[in-house]
Amino acid sequence: MSIYSTDFPLLTLLQRETLSMLAQGMSNAEIARLHFVTEKSVEQMVGRIARTFDICPHVSSNMRVLLTLAFLTGLEEVVV
Repeated sequence: MSIYSTDFPLLTLLQRETLSMLAQGMSNAEIARLHFVTEKSVEQMVGRIARTFDICPHVSSNMRVLLTLAFLTGLEEVVV
């Protein structure tokens, strides 16, 4: 599966790149520096990506982990 294919058609190129960086374990600060934006912008983008995937983590889960699972295994494998 590739995030640049039809597996993730609702994401923009910037969102796909951000998701890839997030899946590689980069912090919001690192992503912000590479995209030349603020950390707040990255936080908002991660939130939009999560909403696009209909991922609303429970208190016991971590949104970054769920998004990484979506990136690595496909959305149908992510249990929210």
